Amino acid sequence: MPTFPRSMLERFRQKWQAATTGQAPQIPPTVAWLLAHREERIGQRAQCEGTTPTASLYRMYEYLVAGYIIGLRTEIEYFFNQPSWAVSAIPDPADPDPERYAILAVLPYYLVTAFNRLIERGLPRGSPAIVAGDAAEAELRSRGVVLEKEPSWVAQVPPLPQPLIIPDKDGKEPEEWTRGKRFLEMNIVAEEPHVLFV
Repeated sequence: MPTFPRSMLERFRQKWQAATTGQAPQIPPTVAWLLAHREERIGQRAQCEGTTPTASLYRMYEYLVAGYIIGLRTEIEYFFNQPSWAVSAIPDPADPDPERYAILAVLPYYLVTAFNRLIERGLPRGSPAIVAGDAAEAELRSRGVVLEKEPSWVAQVPPLPQPLIIPDKDGKEPEEWTRGKRFLEMNIVAEEPHVLFV
């Protein structure tokens, strides 16, 4: 497990506390911890709390590493339903843990993929859960198409120096054909997550 200078961790704690709306300054679990506790984390709420884009991104990270795909998809849908949270505006978490930071840098790509699929089909963010009637449908169609983009900070996060393997649901290294290309670019071997909803 990597160690970090005390000053770096303290800055991260302060930034983390501010980014998660006043929650107690807690450092999110490491990849190693989540993998070691994977079985008990399946089906459990993420440890990260807060109602901000950053807190939501950290919950996605926890669900992805723990292999809790339903939790990941639910969190992605929750983020979609926060129309004021533009993906491009997710603040740089500047996470001092390189593995966690690399995963956090990949997740916005999947948000953009999932969200733009719906936006291009005429379901913009902030749409009602049920679109009933021609008038409601016409109102949705009249909205301008605003596609999501990744935040600029993700391009600055370096790939990991050593490969990081996030096992599949059977606890094995993901087969080559199932691996996410964007994860591989960060030297992470992980299955392409199922992020599409609706």
